[in-house]
Amino acid sequence: MIKKLLYLLCFSCLVNSSVFAQLDNSFFDLDKYDQPLDSSHLQFEFDNLSYFRNTEYSSLVDKGSTFPGFHLLPYVKYSFNKNAELSAGLFLRYDFGNPQIKTLEPYFKFKYRLWGHDLIFGNLEGSVQHRLIEPLFDYEYAVTNRMEHGLQIKYPGKHIDYDFWIDWQKTIYQDDPFNEIFFGGLNLYVNPIVTESTKLKLNTQFLTVHSAGEIDRSIESNTMEYNIAFGIIFEHQFNPDNAITLSGHAAFYEDYSRPSAYGFRDGLGQFAFINYTHKTFQFVLTYWDAHQFQAPVGDRLYQSVGRKNINNPIDYRKVIGFRIANELKIGHNLVFLNRLGLNYNIDHAKADVIMENYLRWHFSLKPKQVKLY
Repeated sequence: MIKKLLYLLCFSCLVNSSVFAQLDNSFFDLDKYDQPLDSSHLQFEFDNLSYFRNTEYSSLVDKGSTFPGFHLLPYVKYSFNKNAELSAGLFLRYDFGNPQIKTLEPYFKFKYRLWGHDLIFGNLEGSVQHRLIEPLFDYEYAVTNRMEHGLQIKYPGKHIDYDFWIDWQKTIYQDDPFNEIFFGGLNLYVNPIVTESTKLKLNTQFLTVHSAGEIDRSIESNTMEYNIAFGIIFEHQFNPDNAITLSGHAAFYEDYSRPSAYGFRDGLGQFAFINYTHKTFQFVLTYWDAHQFQAPVGDRLYQSVGRKNINNPIDYRKVIGFRIANELKIGHNLVFLNRLGLNYNIDHAKADVIMENYLRWHFSLKPKQVKLY
């Protein structure tokens, strides 16, 4: 495995990679429309994400699915001072065709700015906002698992930019019949060149998913899985309407579970893409080449084992893909996003189609001064 790591690390240094991974997913950022508040001010905000995401998969790894529905997130935000703010509300997810609400949970986020860092407790600025490559993180979670909970430290610096977090996904109590589960990671960018038109960035991504516990009565196996990726970033802005990103990552999988989760202990992959942006359009060409690669929260289309072949791994994967996306601004903070993607599995000559439509609407009331003392 060490020889493979050194080989692919050298390979990754010859290719380039993007801050946003394949497509720019900032459309889904939870704080996309947040504005700073003056001290002792309270503001009501409402966020809506409507979606119709359909996947038609003929490959031998994963099954297609359809998600039509919407998210609602009404919340209030209070600013104690220029460095500390609190947000609290309610998150709801409803899928059409289901008489029950899929998700209904409290929303709580405390954010404190210290020495240029953002310290976050409660609901994280997570999911696709972690800016991970798709083989490590499935951006379908922007619909199915948008909320993360735990601790997060972010540093959005010019030459150093990182995101460190722990997302506590399942808590256990005495004699519970299941394991506790948490997901943690680090996404680090070191930016040696940052000019008005050109950026060169070195990237390291690290993830772990752990399932275990001491006070439960679960008969499930304890699991500890890791993913790591190395990449180099090159972005060039030709003019306000045209930009290009060249990307490449070397990605790795390690399994320290007993027994192993998928029947193999390690794996590796190479992921490269070109992203060309013209005004509101994005055109993306991707390539994936891997051997026994798994990622517990990654896109299953890039893995050796998925929902369709759980007992029959495909050790070698080669996939090329093409994406096109367009954002249409309809009104103030009202944006429609359309995406169409095609992946072709070279290893077994099957194609996968991804069709996505999203509508995001956000509004806020005028802030009011409220002194809590």
